[in-house]
Amino acid sequence: MKANLKGLVQRLKLENGKGMMPLYEAISNSMDAIIEAGKAGAAGRIDIRLIPLQDLGASAVEGKLVVDGVEVTDNGIGLDDGHLADFREAHTVSKLKAGGKGVGRFTYLKVFDEVRVISVFGKDRQRRRRDFPFDFADEDLTKADATTSVEEPTGTRVTMKGMASQYRASWPADVEGVARRIIEHFLIRFASRGCPQITVSALGFSTVDVNRLFDTSVVGQIQEATFEVKGQQFSVQVLRQLGTNRSHEYHLCATSRDVASAKLKDLLPELPDRFVGEDGKAFSLIALVTGEYLDENANQERTTITFESDEGLELDRVSISRRALNKAIGDTLRTLLAEDLRVTNAEKIAQIERFVEKAPEYRVLTHERYRARLESRVSPGLTDTQLDETLLHIRREIEDEVSREEKSLAARMEKESFDKYQERFKVLMEELNEVGKAKLASYVAHRRTLLDLVDASLKKSRTDDKYPLEKVLHKMVFPMGATSKDVFFEQQNLWLIDERLSFHTLLTSDVAMKKARGLEDTSAKEPDILALFWDRPVAIAEPEALASGGVVIVEFKRPGRDDYNKDPGDQIIQRFVEISKGGVKDIDGRPINPKSVRYHGFLIADLTPSLKNHVEFRYIEAFDGEGYFLTLPGGNGHVEIISYDKLIRLAKQRNRMLFDKLGVHKH
Repeated sequence: MKANLKGLVQRLKLENGKGMMPLYEAISNSMDAIIEAGKAGAAGRIDIRLIPLQDLGASAVEGKLVVDGVEVTDNGIGLDDGHLADFREAHTVSKLKAGGKGVGRFTYLKVFDEVRVISVFGKDRQRRRRDFPFDFADEDLTKADATTSVEEPTGTRVTMKGMASQYRASWPADVEGVARRIIEHFLIRFASRGCPQITVSALGFSTVDVNRLFDTSVVGQIQEATFEVKGQQFSVQVLRQLGTNRSHEYHLCATSRDVASAKLKDLLPELPDRFVGEDGKAFSLIALVTGEYLDENANQERTTITFESDEGLELDRVSISRRALNKAIGDTLRTLLAEDLRVTNAEKIAQIERFVEKAPEYRVLTHERYRARLESRVSPGLTDTQLDETLLHIRREIEDEVSREEKSLAARMEKESFDKYQERFKVLMEELNEVGKAKLASYVAHRRTLLDLVDASLKKSRTDDKYPLEKVLHKMVFPMGATSKDVFFEQQNLWLIDERLSFHTLLTSDVAMKKARGLEDTSAKEPDILALFWDRPVAIAEPEALASGGVVIVEFKRPGRDDYNKDPGDQIIQRFVEISKGGVKDIDGRPINPKSVRYHGFLIADLTPSLKNHVEFRYIEAFDGEGYFLTLPGGNGHVEIISYDKLIRLAKQRNRMLFDKLGVHKH
């Protein structure tokens, strides 16, 4: 061995979670030796004995096995002179054809302190036996040259003891657990029925027949498909593993061995946690992915595979990104498992349809054109909150796609025939219509929710004197201390009072009137801060309504208030007076004739006895008894007093048709 053995082992990268790698390498070497001996299938045999920590003869304590070493015995061709020469050579090329890297045996020394090899081989029609330690002290393996004549069958025994503590946690604490790990690692060989007979034993535990465990734990039916990524061919096998609590997994395999594994639900979120077969038994899926690309790009320890960066420019046509491979695996499995997923997808779509009854803004997603997207993107068994979040992402994704298509349609018109353009335009209009309906549904559902919140707040304020309704309503209708320039349209809920209020030119809330553009010469006094719009003005100029526009002031009084000592409408009228005398200007800074301005005032309050005492015989009572109406002197406006109950009732009536059509009306 020409290379520095200790330095080579020290440079070998092996994560703590890969502590079973020496066992896998020893088994793999035994499988190769058995094949060379011509003992295919059941004629080959590998016996694995687990050595517990401390006394080798100690029995298992409380059914838990702490592995300190392992012994692997096979009936293969043995370590003859040729194989010994390969053993001595670092990075030997003898196994390249089989996909080997020639460094697997060095993992023995990475994990264990003591390694011994005993092998019987044939030479000159005789059986020879060699027995030597594999360690740093005998770097050149000089002791391996000594052989003795024996009358024993050919084969090799590798004994490894003294496991490094950092690797111990990666070993299962029972014999069957180790056997299952062996199955997972060599799943391809087991699935192809090309494995020799393998057993795993330990003192104090029952011996496990690994081949029988495979037959009983993995469903016999194996599905297989091929796919291509950037010209590279891959195959995927799907096995069904019975009686396991493990999640669905997929394994990237190189040279017939597992290299990397991950959760299959990362690729197929629509998978249920567990499938149930016709016999009522639960099973999980295991997918094995193979291909020359994986064989050629596995690292020397066979613990990782090199991929192109997902953010790379993909200049190398041979290189493949993990993202591209994962997408291809997912698409292939989705087709392969269509029948398995059929029932799950049907149940999932039914859940979405039930949820849409409560959240109609997502009804567009129930269109048949989006079914495949829902099936592939939505996990089964989600809570309503999780489903809402998932559907929101999908809807926004669709909206973005439609928006991009809309922007590129005009450019296509110059390059495509009219018939083709017309067909694209038709499809785009259908999608825009569906997206528009979704946005409308979302907005209408928002209105329904807001009305319920206002209703609940009113009930709370009337039973709890300390409940600050003014602050709650303020946030619901319009943010405090802001103007219409600071607030998105979606944050304004002026429709609660009058739909027309949303079409203002200027709006201020909880701001001194003189700070409003065009009202600089009015009062510097700030409104009362006790409530949302509570003695706070909302000034709206409507240039198109009249030549000089109009002003609307809205004031809210605390629900249940019954201590009025004057007409609360006077506050609104006084503000009108201030505006009429304040040198009002339009949005362009031009003076407005105050005599041509229309004034509209809304006072929202509970019609308590003290309020009625101050407005009766001055105002006209509404026909329903839930409000009052006063025409301003000169006929250039009015003040309307509306009860809270009427405010909510009218808002519900105005929106009732939309609520009914979208399924959010509450009777």
